[in-house]
Amino acid sequence: MFKTNLFIKIIVLCLLTSKLYAFEKDAEQLIQSTTNDAKQIILNKDIKVEKKKEKLEKIALNAVDVDGLSRFTLGAYRKDLNEEQIKKYTKLFKIFFAKNISSRLQNYSDQNIKVTGSKKISNNYVIVNSKMTSKIDSQIIKIDWRVFKIQEKLVIRDLVVEGLSLAKTQREEFSSILSSKGFDGLITSLNNFISKN
Repeated sequence: MFKTNLFIKIIVLCLLTSKLYAFEKDAEQLIQSTTNDAKQIILNKDIKVEKKKEKLEKIALNAVDVDGLSRFTLGAYRKDLNEEQIKKYTKLFKIFFAKNISSRLQNYSDQNIKVTGSKKISNNYVIVNSKMTSKIDSQIIKIDWRVFKIQEKLVIRDLVVEGLSLAKTQREEFSSILSSKGFDGLITSLNNFISKN
């Protein structure tokens, strides 16, 4: 009886470990496939610039938890906004984010990103480690990706480049605008960026 119980416990432990390990590997695969897909679009000379932007925006919106990121970037100011303002901001942030990502990605044609490992933080949160290497000067930049599982879908919540969180940096920038120009000032800033990109 004791041996049977021990055998069952070992099987359950193996299944749980395998499932958690699969989560980490799935998160690694998300990062590697997303960056590879983006790179193929960037390097494809048969795709016009505007079409490249559209495709890169689509990849970004599919891989990133934009709603969660929009809430995070508002910080403490979110509680001072009404429902209509939050809806307006969320809609604009989604467009801003997609255009911001697509315009930045096009500058990385000579960069290669390789996943180097991952670390499970909780049952729904994994940090994926990667290195970005430049073909031109062989410079290596460390990038960590915060990947979350939301309703069984894996999504990126943040990039930490050489220790600097891009989500926190964006929140600080928005916080500065909100404190000096208010909500309308932030909306104007987002609209200005969108119109130029």
